Amino acid sequence: MGGAGVNDLPWALRALVLTVFVVVYYKYAKAALFALCRRAAHSLPFGRRWDASERGGVLELAAAGASHVLVVALLVLVTGIDLTRFLAGAGRLDLIALGAAIGVGEVALGSLLCRVLIEGVQARGRRRTGSVRGARTVPATTGGAVETAPRTTTRDFGWSAVRRAVPAQRPGAVRSPEDGGERTRQWLGLSRGGWIRHHLKTMESLSLPLALTLTAVQVGSEEVVFRGLVLTWLRDAGPVLAIAASCLLFTVMQVFLMSSWRAAMFPVVGAIVMGITHSVLFWHYPVLLPLVVAHVTFFLFAVA
Repeated sequence: MGGAGVNDLPWALRALVLTVFVVVYYKYAKAALFALCRRAAHSLPFGRRWDASERGGVLELAAAGASHVLVVALLVLVTGIDLTRFLAGAGRLDLIALGAAIGVGEVALGSLLCRVLIEGVQARGRRRTGSVRGARTVPATTGGAVETAPRTTTRDFGWSAVRRAVPAQRPGAVRSPEDGGERTRQWLGLSRGGWIRHHLKTMESLSLPLALTLTAVQVGSEEVVFRGLVLTWLRDAGPVLAIAASCLLFTVMQVFLMSSWRAAMFPVVGAIVMGITHSVLFWHYPVLLPLVVAHVTFFLFAVA
């Protein structure tokens, strides 16, 4: 099916073709498609059940699923890969249960890694803040040292939103568990921005069967693209390079359409965990069903 000239390219050039394809579709084409959906939400005849924002969200989610299917079809034509060989075991309950268990494990590991990153970055910010405040103390006329008015200079780290929300502490003060918990909750709130917040709001507007169907189409297509097609087309590069390329493309795709790097943190960490796990499993056991179920499970936990 695929053109012989394309399939005869060295694996590095094939990886470049895939990279261009991922950037064009996931960054630019989806942005244009979503903008079109938002405009259509104001002109198409909908009932009064949803407001304009909810109508746009539903259209975007449906358009994302449909466009993913078209992307899969296009890549199949380009690569000539027969996807039917990856559909073995469709409907097997044991594979479905295995996929759900994998998804829950990935959510747990991703959440743990995010918590570790949050705590580590907060600790670094506190050390820097303490050093800045310590440098700004002036000698008192009666002996000792008096601290001048505290001022946080953290613009280069992008923490202003978090720091403004929680009152700063005096140097040497013991940080209460409540303060740490509040900062962590704010971090988690920021990390669920961008398309995660958008999908959450949209899925709340839909019935559960319809929300699950649209979600399964979208994330199932991503598994087909980044595991079924990318790993198979780059298989001659060897497991290390093929898996690295698949994970890198899958991770980079997550940051598109996110509002900030903090908002992209949880998707990126989750993509690394999921990308490595799914790629290794698919490399040795090329069956897509449990990976799709795991991806849906992870997605539902992420937006729940």
